[in-house]
Amino acid sequence: MREETAPALSERERQEQQGLALACLLGVLLFFMSFWMAYHQLHNPVETDIQTHLGRAQELSRGGMLRGGLVQEFLLGGNCLWYLGVVLFRRLCGDWVYAASAVTAAAITAVYVISCAVLRRELPRLRAAAAPLGAMALSLVGPLYLPWYSESIYLDTSSPNVWHNPTHIMVRPFAVLVFWMTVCIYRRWREAEGCSARTYRSRGEAALYTALIAVSVWAKPSFLQAFVPGLGAMLLTDLVRSRGRSFPFALKLASAYVPGVLLMGMRFLVAFWVRSESDGLGVEIAPLDVWSQSSRCIPVSVLLLLAFPLFVMAVDWKGFSSSVRGQLAIWCTVSAMASKALLAEIGERRYHCNFSWGYAAAAGLLWLVALCHFGGLLSEGRLSGRRGRAVACVGWTLLAFHLMTGILYYCLLASHDIMC
Repeated sequence: MREETAPALSERERQEQQGLALACLLGVLLFFMSFWMAYHQLHNPVETDIQTHLGRAQELSRGGMLRGGLVQEFLLGGNCLWYLGVVLFRRLCGDWVYAASAVTAAAITAVYVISCAVLRRELPRLRAAAAPLGAMALSLVGPLYLPWYSESIYLDTSSPNVWHNPTHIMVRPFAVLVFWMTVCIYRRWREAEGCSARTYRSRGEAALYTALIAVSVWAKPSFLQAFVPGLGAMLLTDLVRSRGRSFPFALKLASAYVPGVLLMGMRFLVAFWVRSESDGLGVEIAPLDVWSQSSRCIPVSVLLLLAFPLFVMAVDWKGFSSSVRGQLAIWCTVSAMASKALLAEIGERRYHCNFSWGYAAAAGLLWLVALCHFGGLLSEGRLSGRRGRAVACVGWTLLAFHLMTGILYYCLLASHDIMC
């Protein structure tokens, strides 16, 4: 009897398998890189954010957080998701340092996995290996570094990839998920031209969307603080453009944010007003006061952080700004920049730059959208010809410099006793 041979794989299937294998390999590599970074930071003789947050997680596990009125801080959206993850994982592995390192690395790897799926969905014409390579690049890129301008790679400009703050790292997977679910929901409505279009495909999608928004506040409220005003501005412009026809859609979409906004509001109330009399805390409007303390020149710092996304926007502003993902990323970034520029804490934490975390989250989203758009220009052949090849060369060069700076920043943090 003849043995039946398996049918040969098509070229497309072979590429998909290779892309999946590469995605898994890079994901494992990123997990161990992130694990080592967190492990090194926890053993750093210089006090780091992750050491401080690990101490809070240990206090939470002993029940200490339920004393002295701090129960409001952690039950009302007080950055507690990372703490709970560390406490639960520590019960499995028995070691606080390993638990904190593993939870941090898992959050960073989750952003990579989600970004990989987004790139694959947005760029179906490119080879399957392009998505994991692009997602890995997004996991490592940093701001452009000019040694004569700033002594630090991070402090003057911020970065789309922050390695030292675990609560910001924890919110990033939820930020990417909420952002792209919003993009998909918005696209469906626009493609239907607002005519009898369902906002959500099912009640399950609506429940998942609402839950992700609320849970992001438990991870860190900074993302929603930047995202909600940006989304609100986008809904308002569509409301004006459609002469009110988008109101039912806007109302249904906004209703998903009610639980998360309430949690965020209670969190800010507890943190900045309820405890302000005893702790000297509060918030005030102080234009550019905090930002100018950490940046020698704000426009230059913005340019160094967002050189590649700004270049992609300049190359195809009409296409970028007319797409749902581009509009939402722009509005979110503008909202985050306004928050960073205008708001300041009152008291000893004034120059801790805690209103900068929304800007870092928005920068990461703008980077993801810019890479999607750049890949789309390449896959559609819109960067062909002499001029197109020159534009693509500049884009690749900028991306390479951002990536080299990000890798250098990782190496410095992983090998030196510095926090950021």
